Amino acid sequence: MANILKYTFQTILHDSSVETHNDVDAAKDTIDFGSWTLPDSGVAWSLEDSDLTLAMTITFADNDDGRTAQDAFHNNVKDNWDPPSPNSPYHAVHSAINNSFLITSIKDGEVDLI
Repeated sequence: MANILKYTFQTILHDSSVETHNDVDAAKDTIDFGSWTLPDSGVAWSLEDSDLTLAMTITFADNDDGRTAQDAFHNNVKDNWDPPSPNSPYHAVHSAINNSFLITSIKDGEVDLI
């Protein structure tokens, strides 16, 4: 079993409605991830919730190095990187629509990713 992080995003229009996306690439084009540095591999994109939600799922190795990389990435998302912003002409980006994580083990002294 792998270590997984999943982040979800919705693009909001000026009338406060949620954009319905035609495909993953079009959905990704609506969001500026700015300072986020994605891993070179293990990133999968999909659309959920009737194409309203863009999901980014990152799979890390099922070992101590993978768990360390997972922690580092999530800590950067929480503490260091700016939240994603909308590309023009969109109004806002809502995140954490349906975020989740999966870890293979929690070592003594570790805490949840939340």
